[in-house]
This record gives sequence, structure tokens and C-alpha cells, in this order.
Amino acid sequence: MRGEAISRDGEGTERTVQAEDDGNLQPVAHIRPSQYEVEAVSPVEYLEISGELLTELSLIDDVDSDEMEVEIIEQSEEANQLTIRLCMDISSGSISLPTMPDVVQKIQKLFADDDYDMAQVSGLIQSDPAISAKLLKTANSALYRGNAPIETLQQAIVRMGMDVIRKQIMIYAATELFQSKSSGMQNRMQLLWKNCRKVSAFSRVLAARSERFDPEMAQMAGLLSDLGIVAILNYAQEHSDLYGDDNALDQTIHDLHAQINGMLLYQWNLGEEIVTVGEESRNWFRNHRDDADLCDLVLVARYHSLLGTSAKNSLPALSKMPAFLKLQLEFSAQDSISFIEESQAEIASVEDMLGAV
Repeated sequence: MRGEAISRDGEGTERTVQAEDDGNLQPVAHIRPSQYEVEAVSPVEYLEISGELLTELSLIDDVDSDEMEVEIIEQSEEANQLTIRLCMDISSGSISLPTMPDVVQKIQKLFADDDYDMAQVSGLIQSDPAISAKLLKTANSALYRGNAPIETLQQAIVRMGMDVIRKQIMIYAATELFQSKSSGMQNRMQLLWKNCRKVSAFSRVLAARSERFDPEMAQMAGLLSDLGIVAILNYAQEHSDLYGDDNALDQTIHDLHAQINGMLLYQWNLGEEIVTVGEESRNWFRNHRDDADLCDLVLVARYHSLLGTSAKNSLPALSKMPAFLKLQLEFSAQDSISFIEESQAEIASVEDMLGAV
């Protein structure tokens, strides 16, 4: 790159990008459709590289290899009307995103008040039998199990504490969104849930290993990291005339999931840290200038969740991922398989606690 530019996000936050600054060797903008406005301060030259190409390049051991060919594929309007309509609805603000269940909103509002007490929290939770049952199951899970089984909601609150209760309620709210009334989307929703559940489990285990992140927050972030895909699937279901085929739907998810994730998590008022997870936790080469954050943790968790799947061959080298290097975990990139094997019981406990949809 040459020259200097200013990048502004949707909230007006500015970042100066200068060719001479090695710290700015990171994407000026990576979300599509772009949420950034870039203003050139001087004549600028820049390089546009797709995330897929970066991944392909990372898989080549010999930097001088000429065995890879690059093919540019442009998507026409006719190819995917679903993506185009969804983009238009995003731009106009007319897209309808999933909302929290009413009882969860009330509980979140109560937690925001410093004067709440256990009786108020317990009363609200008990008004929803499903949430009560979920919290009792969590309190009796291997992750929180004590010397005696928990039988009442009050006992569960005492054992886990208010902060854990708040996060588990958010996890419950997210779980509910993976339910689909459409038989055509049910299989996709169930597969997405299994993937999110595994990312959530790895996020919690990695947080405990690193001792730098709150395990419950990490678990929640991992589960919410692909919540925007749920919104896209629901949108496709509501606009069946634009559906096209599964390939077109996959392309829409690829193009828009990060932006929808960010919009949804922002709407849920979950804080900048969680919003960043939603927007950037599929960008293998994310390289911000600060220390490791929650998004880095979820990125590495997602990576490990894919190692035992058919997607493993398209993964970049773990040792080349800035997120992994910043986390400074107790195991090396070469020891990832051993880490997975050693963590199987913990992973299974979290997945069992989250259950099925």
C-alpha cells in the first residue's frame, strides 16, 4: 500500500491507515457489504485480497510455489436475488431481526438495576418454567455440580451466582432461536446448532486453560458467534420466492453473516466485545493491534471445532493465525490434537449442558 487514508466505521470511529506503519498491516475493511467509509488523505494504492485467498496462501509451504491458480468469480444479480434483497433491506433498515423473549428482556433489565435482590430474580425466572428447568439442569451439570443435587431455583442461584445466572439466561435465549417451524430449514438449523454448541464448548475450555477470560462469557460468546445465520435462514424461509437453491443460500450466508451478526448482537445490547465476536470470529487472519481479546479466543475455538470435520483441509496453519499467537496458550500449534483429546470430557460436559434443539 502507498499513501494515507482514514477509515470510519458505522458509528463514526476513525482509524488512520498509513503505508509506512507496520501496525496497519491489517484489513482497512473486511465486512461485506462494507460498513466502512474510507477517505484518502493523499494519493493511495491498495491491495484487495479475499479471505479465501489468504487461507489458500497460508496452506502453501513453498512461498515460490506456482501450483495455485486464482480464479475470480463475480456473482450476477440473477445468480442470487436473496443476497440482493437482503442487502437492500439492510440498507433501508427494514430487515426484521430476532428479538429476545419478553421474560429474558425483563430479567436483563432487572440485572441492570443495582438494587435487585435474589427474590426478584427468582420470581421473574420462575414465571418461565422452561428457563427454570434449564437453570436447574445447568446447576446440576458436571460443570457446577456440588456435593448434593440442586432441587430449587434459589439453590441454583446460590450455587452459580448472579453473574453466571445472567449469562446462562442469555445462552438460553439464544438456544430458543435455533428452533425452526419449517421442515426445509430444520436440518440446517440443527446442524448450525451443533456447530455453535461445539464452538461454545471449545471457547469455555480454552478460556479456562488461558486463565485470562471468564469461562461463562467465553461460552456465551461462542454460542452467539453465528446467531446472525439464524436470522438469514429465517429471512430465506420468509422469502421463499427468492430462495433459489442451497448454493445461493450458502453464498448469502457467506456474504452477509458477519454484518447480520453484528446488527443482531448490537440490537440485543450485549456490548462491543460480543458484537466484535459476531462480526470477526470467522476471519482467520484477524490481526488487531491490541492484546488477545474474546474474539481471538472464539476464533481459535472455532478452528479446533473444525479439525475433526471435512472442513479441516481448508483451514490455514494454526501457527500463522495472529489470534493463536496472541493467546499464548500452554500448548503449541503442533499439540492441538492432543489438546482436543485431553479436553473431550470437558467438551462433552458443556455440550450436554446446552442440550439439543
